[in-house]
Amino acid sequence: MTELSIAMDREPQYVAQIGFEPAFRVHLEFEPMRRELTPHGERRMRKIIGGSISGKIVGTVYPNGGGEYSLRRPDNVTDLNTHIVLQDSEGEWLYIRNIGYERPDGYQRVTSWVDVDVRSDHGWVLGLFFVGVVEQSGDDTVTIDYSEVL
Repeated sequence: MTELSIAMDREPQYVAQIGFEPAFRVHLEFEPMRRELTPHGERRMRKIIGGSISGKIVGTVYPNGGGEYSLRRPDNVTDLNTHIVLQDSEGEWLYIRNIGYERPDGYQRVTSWVDVDVRSDHGWVLGLFFVGVVEQSGDDTVTIDYSEVL
């Protein structure tokens, strides 16, 4: 009988615990949604027309610099796909890419990556992974609370 072994780097003492630390909150304002029926479901598209970011980063959402391009599938789950361009209070640009899902009961979560100029004061976000909890504030507004995955 062959004995199985666990690779050394997967032993419990080498695996870090996962944790979350609040990072920032983004409030988004959208234009009205455009809906198109496709073979894959209902494509939902809308431009981001404003908003703000607060927390470890403070600034504004660049109007018309991003949008939501989601797909409501036949099972009524929506695949979320959002691109956000922001400018902090010092004039530095940031880009956030969100992918995630929304269940029919309104539960929405996204996984997110942030990109900035390597010379920026926000270089700490590079290479990090964020999760966001999305709350619908109205038909055309949402708030996303992002946490860094530790």
